[in-house]
Amino acid sequence: MRLLAVAAVVEAVSLAVLLANRLTVHLDPVTSVTGPVHGTAYLVVIGAVLLVPGGSRAARLLALVPGVGGALALRRLRREGVTGGSATPGRGPRAGR
Repeated sequence: MRLLAVAAVVEAVSLAVLLANRLTVHLDPVTSVTGPVHGTAYLVVIGAVLLVPGGSRAARLLALVPGVGGALALRRLRREGVTGGSATPGRGPRAGR
């Protein structure tokens, strides 16, 4: 779930940067860099939630909300007591063997 947590933060921060840029100076280089970062983080959030074993349908649907879906899905998964298991690469029971 560490991957999901990082992707959720990147998704939210990149959206905030995009909106702030749009509402202020609207620099094209900022949009050119931050847009793909935000889109990638959004896709990683969706993929990470799908990989969490035992994740609910509600958490998967929350991940689809752009901008804050990662944080919402992460909160839902934690409330459900889902630990993440093998969804975080290298953190399974056989890691380090």
